[in-house]
Order: sequence, then C-alpha cells, then structure tokens
Amino acid sequence: MQTSINWTDPINWIIALALLTLLIGQLWLISRNQSLSTGRKGLRAGLNLLLWLLVVGYFLHPHWQTQRASTHALLVGEEVPAAFVRQIKDSLHIQDSFTSRNLKDEYDSVTIVGQRFPTETLTQLSNSAVQWVSYNQPDKLQGIRWKGIVRQGEIQRVTGRIQSSEKQILRLRFGSRTLDSVALQAGANTFVLQFPAFARGRSQSELVLGSTTLDTIHFFTRPTEPLTVQILLNNPDFESKTLSEWLGKQGHTVQVATSLSKNIRSNININKVGKSASKTTPDLIITEPTNAANVTIRKAVAEGKAVLFINVTNPETDCRTINLALGSKWQVRKVSNEPLVPIATGLNALPYRFTDNLNQFAVSGYPIAVQRTSGRIGVSLLSETFPLSLSGDSVAYNRIWTAVLARLSHPDKNSIQVDAPVYSGLQQEISVNNSGGISPFMMIGQDTVSLVKSPINERSAAGLSLFGKAGWQSVQDSLAVYVNARNPTDPVAEQQVISQFVSAHSQDQPMTERIARTTIFQLPNWIWLLLILSCFTALWVEPKLV
Repeated sequence: MQTSINWTDPINWIIALALLTLLIGQLWLISRNQSLSTGRKGLRAGLNLLLWLLVVGYFLHPHWQTQRASTHALLVGEEVPAAFVRQIKDSLHIQDSFTSRNLKDEYDSVTIVGQRFPTETLTQLSNSAVQWVSYNQPDKLQGIRWKGIVRQGEIQRVTGRIQSSEKQILRLRFGSRTLDSVALQAGANTFVLQFPAFARGRSQSELVLGSTTLDTIHFFTRPTEPLTVQILLNNPDFESKTLSEWLGKQGHTVQVATSLSKNIRSNININKVGKSASKTTPDLIITEPTNAANVTIRKAVAEGKAVLFINVTNPETDCRTINLALGSKWQVRKVSNEPLVPIATGLNALPYRFTDNLNQFAVSGYPIAVQRTSGRIGVSLLSETFPLSLSGDSVAYNRIWTAVLARLSHPDKNSIQVDAPVYSGLQQEISVNNSGGISPFMMIGQDTVSLVKSPINERSAAGLSLFGKAGWQSVQDSLAVYVNARNPTDPVAEQQVISQFVSAHSQDQPMTERIARTTIFQLPNWIWLLLILSCFTALWVEPKLV
C-alpha cells in the first residue's frame, strides 16, 4: 500500500497532529462520562475510532498496485486484406483486432499491420508497446533509395524492394529511352538499377513496371569541377582532336602536345590559363601506353593525379608496359577472336575484358576501368569514339566521356549528400563534406538547418531538415533537392511515416510495458463520503438507543 501524502510539506504534519489530538480527546471524554455503562462506552468509543480511521484514510488517500494479465490487439490498416489479418492472428495468437475507425480500448501491446494509418490514430498508441508488421501490396514499391544530389558523370544507383505478382521487367526510363532494367521473379525482389548522370541540373527519370509508372526519380546533377587536361600523343589523330574540342566546350583547360615529325612538336591550348598555373602538373593526362614510362606521366601519378591510356592496340602487351612503368596491376582476358566487338550502335571495343582487382573500378557500361594507386590510372579498351560525334550522336559521346571523367576526377572539395526520396514534413539527414571548413548552418529553400560536426572528422557535418515545402528546394543557392508531397496512397511515404513512428516510440517502450501491466487501485471519493456519512449516522443514532 502506498500514499500520495507529501511529508515534506509542514501542513501535512499539522493535520496529522490535529487528527491524533482529536482521537485522544474523543477517547478521554468518553472514558470520563459517568452516565454511560461500560458497554455503551465501548460502543461509542468503537464508533468514534472507526470514524477517525475513515477520516485518516481519506487524508492519506492510500492506493495499491496490482498485477494483471497483458492485453494485446492488432491495429489493421485499410489496405490489408482479411486473409492476411487471419494469418497474422494465427501466427501471433492474438484475437482482438480493430481499425483506425473503431479504436476505443487501450491495450498493453499493439501490433500494427500495414502502413496506411491517420496520424491521429498513431498518437493514440502512446501508452502501448508497439510492434510493426508491414503488408507488401503486389506490384507496389516496398522501399526505394537513390542519391538526391550527384556529380555529373557519377553513377546514379536506384535500389529498392518490390513484391511482384509474376515474372516481369522493371525499367528505369528517361523519356522513351531505357537507362537500365532488371527481370523480376514472382514474389519478393530486391533490385539495383544504375546509370551515369550526364545531364546537368534538375533531372528526373521514371521507374516503370510493365506499363505502370511506380515512381519518379528526381535528382540534381552538379557539374564536375573544371580540370586541367594534357593530351600527350606521339601522332595527331581524330580521336584526340575530337576529345580535346569536347573537353574545351565543357569548360576544362586543355593542352594537346603531339609529335609532327622528328624534333618537331605541336602544342595547342584550349581555355588557356596563366603562366604559373601552366607550370603545375595537370589534373588529368590522356596518353598512349607507349608513353607510360614518360617522366611527366610518372610524376603525375606520384603526385596523386590521373592518367588515362587510350589508343590501346594490344591489351596484353600494353597492360604489361603500364604495370612495369607505374606499378599498377592491369590484367585482361580475351573474350572473342574477332578484331572488334560491338558495344553499341557506332561503338566498338577490342575483344578483351579486364579481370577484377581490389582497387579497380569500372566505368559502368563501357570497357573502361580505373585503378587507384598513389594516383588514378585508367585504361580504355574502346577502339574509337569520335565517329559518334561525327555522326551527330552527341548524347552517346557525352555520356561516355562524362562517365570517364567522373571516375578520373579528384573528389570535390565541397560536397552535399542527401538520400532520396525526401518527403515534406519528415525528417531527413543532410551530410556535408568541406575541406575548407564547415559553416554551422545551411540554407535549404527559406529554412536554415543547423549542422553538427562529426566527432571523428572535423571536415564532415550533418543536419536534419523537415523540408516544409514540396517541389524543388534550393540548397546553398547552387544546388537543389526535390521534396515529394505527402501522398496518403504512396506506399514508400507510408513506410517512412510508420518506420519513424515506431523508431521514436521504441525509445519509451520498455517503460510503457512495465506500466501497462500494473494497475493502480484506490477507493473513489464517493465511497469515502458514503462510509463517513454512515459513521456519522451511527453516532447520531447511538445516543437514542435505550
């Protein structure tokens, strides 16, 4: 038994002393009354003592904690079929179930089945332990993730889960063009779709299952920082000429050095920089395997710069030459006896492929790879790419070399990362990496987000934003992120809402379980009043008894 009296309050001690004085005074007066027989004195003393105990009990207001059996129920979403609910009931041995429309009783433990619930319903579960069983609708996304901000040429990866009703194809499309696709089996599937992000600024593609668009992939492509590029070749050719012109149009500084004849070299500069900058080692050198031992090439690799070898004619011999000069570990394997193998329309490659290496990264979709040593060393097995440009297929040409530059470029000094999809009103983390120092705040649209530095890397920080508005929101003026409106029929949004609710609720769940199984019992005030009035009535009637 427990009491709610606060004995640190002096008034409670005064009341207790007054009650004790009242009891002693009543018993003393009854014992001094000579007109009462011994039996009547005992009866009156008993009645007064009982009345005193009731008053003391009301003053102390005692209560008891009693253990009771736990109660469990299912909260069923509107989208969940009855057959699935019966299966969960049988599995968890829970009989009671209700929907958001008929939620009345309070249960110790509630298992949420499905995702589609009003916020008001979820807030009513604050005193219950909560568990979640998701319901995966056929041919609907269970989850999806991609990069909200990518660098031009970087591989955009779209990953997710889906419950497929049959064997079918999941496609990622840009207009009428399929960027990537995957074959789904009947049942649960995880998928990975990827493509190089070559268009600058605000971009989007569609995730299509059959003829149904499941989601729109919005992302922002930031341009690659301008590079200083040196093209070092023994003989001029159309490949290097076309490439140098394309690099110049992309804003890069280019120097083309070729041999015209013995002791005569040609130097062409595009977007020429100042004299001091021209003396530094370029960010990227594009050359041939025969130049692998060149002092300029070896110095660039030693300083952490990038080198790309093109015009490969004999991959096995050329790779050995590169490995011997630069300490790389290139290995190739022949895959065809044909002199060239087609890669795409108007694009051919040598009949070899690279063997895997721990520090080797492929340029997705092309027989080009980059190894990371002290610098970045790339090798291309493509025969020629300039015919694409000459034929007018500038999109394909841009896609190839944008993806190559993304692999060879040094990491940006400033980068902002955010996982998509982002929904308005739901917290989302934003990460910042800045080699020049990080501001404690970031502007997203009209909102200011506070950043907290990483305890292990002072150049990294992260912040949380609620993204109050839907649509494209500017990030630090030069970037943008797309914010989806909260749609109650969007399965991915529903998943995120329930997931964040369960995660936040789980922090208080251990305390909730302990309180939920304990009942506090105390007498209501009307019972105290009835008992006290009964004692007063008995004391009033007692003197009238003969």
